[in-house]
Amino acid sequence: MLLTLLTSLILGLQSLHEQGFRGEGITIAVIDCGFYRANNPEYIRQDKILHVYDLLKQDSINRSDIFSDPTNIHGANCLSIIAADLPNFTGTAPDANFIIIRTEDLSYEYYGEVERLAKGMLIADSLGADILTISLGYATFDGGIRNFTYADMTGKANIASQTATELARRGKLVCIAAGNYGEIDWHYITCPSDADSILTVGSCRVDSTHTPSSGYGPTADGRIKPDVSAWGDRTHYLDLNTGEVRTGSGTSYACPEIAGMAACLWQALPDKTAMQIRDLIIRSSHQYEHPDNLLGYGIPDAYRAYLMGKEDPTDCHDPLQPTMENTKKILHQGQLYIVRDGIWYTLLGTVLQ
Repeated sequence: MLLTLLTSLILGLQSLHEQGFRGEGITIAVIDCGFYRANNPEYIRQDKILHVYDLLKQDSINRSDIFSDPTNIHGANCLSIIAADLPNFTGTAPDANFIIIRTEDLSYEYYGEVERLAKGMLIADSLGADILTISLGYATFDGGIRNFTYADMTGKANIASQTATELARRGKLVCIAAGNYGEIDWHYITCPSDADSILTVGSCRVDSTHTPSSGYGPTADGRIKPDVSAWGDRTHYLDLNTGEVRTGSGTSYACPEIAGMAACLWQALPDKTAMQIRDLIIRSSHQYEHPDNLLGYGIPDAYRAYLMGKEDPTDCHDPLQPTMENTKKILHQGQLYIVRDGIWYTLLGTVLQ
């Protein structure tokens, strides 16, 4: 299963999936733009979609046109990374429940979208979401009207960042993409990934190095960002119209990987709070002892986080952690490798020469 072999090895999810922890009982709100063909029962279990909400419409609840625009697929791609469950493609938490909310208008970039995103978060909260995954970010707007500055990236300067922090402190696990401004003038993370108490997700390559386009931290008030990173360079997702496995890049695709991982971990550790799950994810990350503002605390390991949460006597600071009985994941000279039966592989499965 494609995503299991790549993302699940990178994030240590395979062991949790094999133990039956695939997000069952956890509700994830995916807040994005279009969800073209997410109502396709061939690729997404429709009984797992609990609510559909379209804030671009006045009479918004359960609107079917959220699924009908073939040019508006970003949200569908992000959803597939978590929810798809096919023989050739397994999402990070395919047994979770989902709330789909559209807040983004692709035609324009304007400050009103920030306010609409905040409203979408509150709706997700009211509908019972446990986890929110948001692959949207704002820095500058059409016509330069109400542009943010880096000094605004404090988590307190706009309603979306304030709302994300509020929901996190009220018991939701909020995952937000760091943004893809790393190679342009803005350079930094975007709103609302500057929020406090959330998981801001950056993008890395499969060799565990930072993807240059991924937004840089810290926040303007000095907090490390991103918090963690996941695979966001030529990441696999499922085309929900055709069933083809495609690739795309950006923190948008790294963020739902972490949201799905959190759902599996929370199912496995149901007595934990959202903040405790967040803490386990951060503490399991490969550069927790030496964080930076490129990858944050690094790439988390779900199995390692699970052992830590179970208070297993295993030394959780040992970089060698099993993902299968005969398989270990090892950090060597800043890069992650898979060692299976004594043979070293890159995370793409190539034998290391």
